[in-house]
Amino acid sequence: MTDMPGAGSGSLYFDERRQFLMVEGVIARDIPNFPLLPRPKRANKTATSTSVAPRAAAFDSLGGNTTLGVHVSEVPPGGEKQGHRHLDEATFYIISGRGWSELRQGEDVPDQRVDWQAGDIVTIPSNAWHKHYNADPDRPALQIAFKNTRWLRKLFHSREFVYANDFRFPERYNDEPDYWTRREEGNYGKVKTNYIHDVVRDAVTPDADAGEGIGMTRYSMGGHRTIDHALVEIAVGGHLRPHTPLAEEAILVLQGTGRTTLSLADGQTSTFEWKAGDLIAPPFGVTRAHEQTGDEPVRYWWVKNNFMERALGIKGNLSLDGALPARWPGVIEADRAAFEAARDAIEAGLLAIPGGRDE
Repeated sequence: MTDMPGAGSGSLYFDERRQFLMVEGVIARDIPNFPLLPRPKRANKTATSTSVAPRAAAFDSLGGNTTLGVHVSEVPPGGEKQGHRHLDEATFYIISGRGWSELRQGEDVPDQRVDWQAGDIVTIPSNAWHKHYNADPDRPALQIAFKNTRWLRKLFHSREFVYANDFRFPERYNDEPDYWTRREEGNYGKVKTNYIHDVVRDAVTPDADAGEGIGMTRYSMGGHRTIDHALVEIAVGGHLRPHTPLAEEAILVLQGTGRTTLSLADGQTSTFEWKAGDLIAPPFGVTRAHEQTGDEPVRYWWVKNNFMERALGIKGNLSLDGALPARWPGVIEADRAAFEAARDAIEAGLLAIPGGRDE
């Protein structure tokens, strides 16, 4: 591997430190058949309990992304992946194969089993223990994970903080018996669920503001705070309008063919075609527009890391676009006299202390 080009080359290269085949560019084609390389410092078990180095590829650098992690990994035939916990938020799409995952929040509770097959979505709540198994004795299972790992590693500069953290999030997952089967309406019109079977067939809601022939369903999954998900449909002859999200994003095309046009305010443009199985990451700060081609509607799974919106107090943003808030002041100086009058009334027992704000 010593002759492989390094980071920034726009090529595929093996990162010895991360033990990953790294992929650069804006689009990675045919993900179900994308070349994978072993991660020698990791170990999975086969059906015969033999230890093997798992094969994988990382697409973290697509589009120049630095906060949205994306990687494809393999569960060996009849085998299993190592069980573990990680603080980062994660959601898996099953590319191929069938199997199951065992998860739990507590240390002294039974594992909960979630069966999956190609086309399903499974969320991994933050720091929940989990382990994946392949139910097919002859063929590997492929998963693609969308995570906020890279952002957390940059924020805290500690692998141990992410992978060896004792803190638990029972408000996100507390081993509820219906956790993997319930589906309900969440905040801001999102569907609240933690498992989706055959996501490409899920219902979408028309969204005229997003463009011509657009349907979209947004999901709240795993109690995630920064990883957002949506299923998007572009009807035959339709298009998603030009937009510039305030987040890094990745798009996995599930059905159909289309093209994307990237553009900048100075007039630069670049257009490329794509089809089912391709993974796209339009660069942050670049305007993008997607249009359907061919004779069937497009459907894709859209994931973004919206930590900037969260940090800036932008809640429930359902727009395709994002912008830094101007925060033009409505008040130059707080009314101290009014505060002092209220304070005196509270101390005199004439006024109750107002409640605080829930962040």
